[in-house]
Amino acid sequence: MDTVRIYVSAILAALLLLSLFACSKPENKQYPLRNTTTSNTIRLAATAEFRSSGLEATIIQDFEKEFKCKVILKLYEDHAALTDSIFTDADSIDVALGIPSVFSASLEEIEHFSPYIPRAVDDLNRDCVEENQYRMIPYGFSYMGLLYNSALLNEAPKSFGELQDDRYLNQMALVDPSRSGTGRAMLHWSIALFGKDGYQQMLRALRKNVFRNYASVAEALTAVNSGECTMMPGLITLSAWQNEQKHEDSKLDFKVFSEGSYLYSECLAIMSKAQNPELASAFVDFMLRESSQKMVIYKLGLFPANRKTLLPPSFSRVPLSPWLLNSDLEYSLIKENTKEWLEAWAQIFSIY
Repeated sequence: MDTVRIYVSAILAALLLLSLFACSKPENKQYPLRNTTTSNTIRLAATAEFRSSGLEATIIQDFEKEFKCKVILKLYEDHAALTDSIFTDADSIDVALGIPSVFSASLEEIEHFSPYIPRAVDDLNRDCVEENQYRMIPYGFSYMGLLYNSALLNEAPKSFGELQDDRYLNQMALVDPSRSGTGRAMLHWSIALFGKDGYQQMLRALRKNVFRNYASVAEALTAVNSGECTMMPGLITLSAWQNEQKHEDSKLDFKVFSEGSYLYSECLAIMSKAQNPELASAFVDFMLRESSQKMVIYKLGLFPANRKTLLPPSFSRVPLSPWLLNSDLEYSLIKENTKEWLEAWAQIFSIY
């Protein structure tokens, strides 16, 4: 009897254990990525250049196809408008693309960005990774120098000193630093070189040689190519980019000034309130793939941030590591004085 009782107890215990496992075992369930929205969409903010350059057409379609998702794109007129959207439209953006590094110090919204270390982190050009938290991730970069029309200007200035020469009267195009990343880089470059006490004197010395202060790089570049102006401070890779587009028809050349250059990069960032952070992270990684990085070269005229990306032949004559002045301009100084610097620029070049 005791033996039967033991067997019965063992069978009952086994059945109990089986029933417990059956209740606790989950069904064949696919756990979704952490996502606060039910739709497989990503909301992207960018400047109008993202579309006009053709980068949208080459990036968005492939991303949507691979990740079986929908990109909702909102475009802003320029870098300043995109930057403002970080404050005004933060709840409706997952990823912001096209943020110039030179705007970062005036962007108190860094706290609105989520840190993300991209898969290609080890392949990124170290010069354009400005902060180790990876809240703003570079996808393209270039260096400041002088762009000029070689058909109209036989001997281009080689320094800021020569740029002030009277022989270049009314020949230079500038870009508005309040709206454009390139314009802001020009302002930072001059302050890094001449100091916050000397840059205004240098800009006033340049004023006689300025034909116009343009709203965008595209407008200034058109002026130089058409002969309305002969030169402009700008990103030296644009010369190689235009050569790729127009080949022998391009007359755009560049000079790296003897005093040094200034690094410019464009970044993307995941918003801290992103409704689809995993898809946003995937988009960051997608932008840093070699296939996407090639499009950054051909559509934007920037060096790719991913060092593994092969450069076209015309880019081989553009120096990859000029002497940079960025470290001479501290982040805190930029943050504290940007408003004053922009007002000084506007006052000096107000008649243009």
